[in-house]
Amino acid sequence: MTTASFSRAQLGPVLAKRGSVGRWTVVALGFLLVAALVSAGILLYTRYPSALGRLDVVTMPPGAEVWLDGRRIGSAPCTIERVAFGPHTLRAVRDGFLLAEQEVVLEQSGAEVAVSFVLQPVRSDPPLSAVGDGAPTERIAEFMQHAADAFQRGDLVAPANDNALYYADAVLLIQPDNGPASDLRASIRDTLIRQAELAAGRGDLAAAQSTYTTLLTRFPSDERSKAGVARIAELIEANRGQAARFLARAEAAMADGRYLDPPQASAYFYLSQVLAHDRGQTQAQTLRAAVRRAAQEAAEAYVAQGRLDRAVAEYRRLARLFPEDRALSLRLRQLERQQADDQALPAAVSLPAARQSSARQSAQPGTLRFSAAGLAFASPSGAESLSIPTEAIATMQASRGRLTVTLSDGATYQFTGRDLERGVKLWQSWRHSSAAPDQRKANPTKTASPNLNER
Repeated sequence: MTTASFSRAQLGPVLAKRGSVGRWTVVALGFLLVAALVSAGILLYTRYPSALGRLDVVTMPPGAEVWLDGRRIGSAPCTIERVAFGPHTLRAVRDGFLLAEQEVVLEQSGAEVAVSFVLQPVRSDPPLSAVGDGAPTERIAEFMQHAADAFQRGDLVAPANDNALYYADAVLLIQPDNGPASDLRASIRDTLIRQAELAAGRGDLAAAQSTYTTLLTRFPSDERSKAGVARIAELIEANRGQAARFLARAEAAMADGRYLDPPQASAYFYLSQVLAHDRGQTQAQTLRAAVRRAAQEAAEAYVAQGRLDRAVAEYRRLARLFPEDRALSLRLRQLERQQADDQALPAAVSLPAARQSSARQSAQPGTLRFSAAGLAFASPSGAESLSIPTEAIATMQASRGRLTVTLSDGATYQFTGRDLERGVKLWQSWRHSSAAPDQRKANPTKTASPNLNER
């Protein structure tokens, strides 16, 4: 038997070849691993929704510049990808048109929201007198008055399209070198900074965070706001363990009916603190929506009572507290228009109606006249008439063409007609506008004998 003996020099080429094969094997395995990871990522991206949302923005007319939270995006129509969930401010700007803005909220990861703007022309028809650069002076004066009124009310950046900053920016779009508008813009910024500092000082970290965030979206280069956001973020992180306590207090406040008031001990206040610590807290978001609905129902109760001044005030407050809910702003505009119309109410309105007689099981056609003085019914032939003074009326309810009038002494009268609901609303407005302030607050039920004449 022959034994072969190989020296290291003889084995060298073989070992080198094996080492080369091993290195290439590692490289190949590495490439395969990277390819597998990339494939898995693509699969996850296409199969599951992104953790960020998307905004699809269109304007009419198209071509307006779109800004998101103070950052220029591009020209409409456009799609904004990878938008974090939470509240955002969108603006649309185009020469010759008023600036338009909307508060948009992405409430969940992967949400897709379509946003549309209908831009209003700056100039009116007929053309207005202009200053040297062609800017309509009457429109500037109008916007500055709106801005001053909004600033006085405290509507600095909300409701959308009806706040001090909105009108000041509208003036600057018409006349970029307008001094009063620039000064007002600076005053709005300083006021917001002061509000944020005061909120932080009293421990309302949610209000401070929200105000500083608003400042950064409207005044992106303000260094004080950047420092404030960082400081509040540190305070919120240091107090993160307080979220559960705030949630329990919010539930107790809701059980007591303290939805918005008192401001520092309401369900809204406590829930805001919870969401400042954890924006995605599902239970807090659900309770916040319930608070909004309850507060809106209270505002609608004022509408039903004909107290539009209180209803408008409540809706204006809600639009500030819930800027993401555009339905609140739209309802506010509707009530403001209704309030303007009611300021020029007619002295009386007469509507075709039939008086229902339970005794005779019949209906007498005629005309029912509504006025601040009360109700008056008369038949065409004059065979029947009825007069009820306002002070004798306890309740007046109209539904589906049927009106029931209940007097203070318990007597009731019923009428039918197609437009009686409008008469009741007008009567409520007259009654409220003619009542003294203390009477409106107390709203007593007076007992007076009606002046009834049957013939």
